[in-house]
Amino acid sequence: MKNLDLQKIRGQLDQIDSRLVELFEERMNLCRDVAEFKIKNGKAVYDPEREKEKLDAVRGLAKSPFTEIAVGELFIQLMTVSRR
Repeated sequence: MKNLDLQKIRGQLDQIDSRLVELFEERMNLCRDVAEFKIKNGKAVYDPEREKEKLDAVRGLAKSPFTEIAVGELFIQLMTVSRR
């Protein structure tokens, strides 16, 4: 069994969480830009076909069956939040 250092692991998680928040905010800004473009050009903001394509694509990036399911759930939530 490998020697685990809880404080070190928590520190690594904190760094990842910080990056995730930064990337989340960047993604939400881009989603806002997409919505503004669509509204300005008379398009529907919600595009179920595009959402399905995106979900399939991000699930395909996962390296295990567990993370494939989790990534799908994560992105469903991200898309729900971005539509608000």
